[in-house]
Amino acid sequence: MRTILLFVIATLLCSDSLVAQRSKRETGRDEPKERAKEFGDRLSDVIEDFVDRIGREFYDDEDDVSNPDTIRSKSTRGGRETQTFDGNTTIAAGEVIESDVVVKGGDLTIFGEVEGDVLVVGGTLYVKDGGKIRGNARVISGEIVRDDGGVIEGYMDKTRSSTATYREETKKFRRSAYTLNANWVSESANIENFIFRYNRVDGLFLGFGSEKKYYWDGSRNYNTYGSIGYALKLRRWRYNLGITRQFALLTNDSQSSQLLEFGVEGHSLTDTKDQWLISVHENTAAALLIHEDFRDYFAREGYGAHVAFTQQRDYLVMQLKAEYLIDRYSSLSNRAEYAMFGGNKVFRPNPPIRDGRMKSILTSVGLSTVTKTINGPEGWSVFGSAEFAKKGFGSEFSFSQLLTDIRRYQPLGRYDNVNIRLRVGTSTGLVPAQRIFEIGGLSTLHAYGFKSDAGNRMILANAEYILNGDFLHDLDFWPSWLMRGVNFLLMADAGWVTTVAGSTEWTKGFESLRFNQFKNNLGFGFTNKSGSFRIGFAWRTDVKAPAMLVLRFTRPF
Repeated sequence: MRTILLFVIATLLCSDSLVAQRSKRETGRDEPKERAKEFGDRLSDVIEDFVDRIGREFYDDEDDVSNPDTIRSKSTRGGRETQTFDGNTTIAAGEVIESDVVVKGGDLTIFGEVEGDVLVVGGTLYVKDGGKIRGNARVISGEIVRDDGGVIEGYMDKTRSSTATYREETKKFRRSAYTLNANWVSESANIENFIFRYNRVDGLFLGFGSEKKYYWDGSRNYNTYGSIGYALKLRRWRYNLGITRQFALLTNDSQSSQLLEFGVEGHSLTDTKDQWLISVHENTAAALLIHEDFRDYFAREGYGAHVAFTQQRDYLVMQLKAEYLIDRYSSLSNRAEYAMFGGNKVFRPNPPIRDGRMKSILTSVGLSTVTKTINGPEGWSVFGSAEFAKKGFGSEFSFSQLLTDIRRYQPLGRYDNVNIRLRVGTSTGLVPAQRIFEIGGLSTLHAYGFKSDAGNRMILANAEYILNGDFLHDLDFWPSWLMRGVNFLLMADAGWVTTVAGSTEWTKGFESLRFNQFKNNLGFGFTNKSGSFRIGFAWRTDVKAPAMLVLRFTRPF
């Protein structure tokens, strides 16, 4: 871990040196305060650029809205600052943006005021009642929708994407417009075109993929998606291929889109139940760089059929889905040991599962109102699932499981945010290892051992308070030029897991729970402005124990 920290620091210092050399002035007459400000700007940009490089290497540009890099970049044009955003963005009532605003690959909704110009590429500009743009408004590959009380003082311009300058960009934006952006969407649906991953079971995995698309406008009725690749150490081809028949439903609301979908899929996967703990890209980085693999794996081969109803309206994304799955599960063992750093560390053994053929019905409902705002993500994310595997279906497994995940992202003001997650699970029957609840360590109880607790009843609560370092900018001596790119982070976790008899009803097993049975920890740290890259420490509250390092390239939830 110390090695990777030194690597990160060295990268930042080297990058800052290069930036400083490129930005040298021919004159040396700058005032000390101005030079300090320029250095702070460069340092802030270097930190953001570093995280962005990590993102470009390991992440798709179309970020999940639960993990947003709110302000992607800033520039100055004509003496006026420009703020650039990726994805759906909202300027709330009462907010005044004293700069130009650019939104790429998403809608911009204005309830407040923009004192400069507005450019939206690959989305729709909504100027709501009370919203105001004092400059010009231009939209490329989108629409301008202005309420009666909305004001655009400059000119309005809509441009088609046929202009050569924007041809490549709009391909990407059109691609993102047909995706379903919510944190509960399966990894197997949002697949990258080129797949690169590494773990202790597959080793290096290379492949190609095509993501699932949602044709809200009814332009196509059928959609095929999937991936194929080869795991070098496992020496196996892995694939999934799905086809859906979509029906775009007509509504009287021009801002609402609805789809009814029927689909089938076949697959042979190295699968995991740990997608909620860490993304595949961040886990690849951890495995390659620091010799840590935070996912456990099993083979899942089979097919399934589903029916789903999906809706998008303003900030709302909602999906109801029912699936019938027939899969054969089998255990996998470690095959790879390579890592760039980590000294004498070795990967922990991949745990065995209960092998066998599973036939199950999986129902789920997901709802998200999360949107990007000037002050960070805001909104609700709610997901619930129920799975039933019965021997009466011809399955070798017999269990039922309920899972609920509720998240709230709440800006408190211009400088601070509170984010909260509550995750509750309960199971009955003989639950196999690939369905057991596990908490401890990464993304759960940060000060405890990784997956230190397991059972068939679970409650997990996580909270974080993020305060931008420029909250004291009114003080003349406060180094805003440095602190505006840094956030202070306070975090708190509480979790409980237990095992009850398989014959116990779903709702039982919680009634005797007491607060002192929860495991707790507190922590603090620092993040970049978007809150994605973070470093800090967490301490247990029950016993005196060494602090645990927290180092992440993405938000934990």
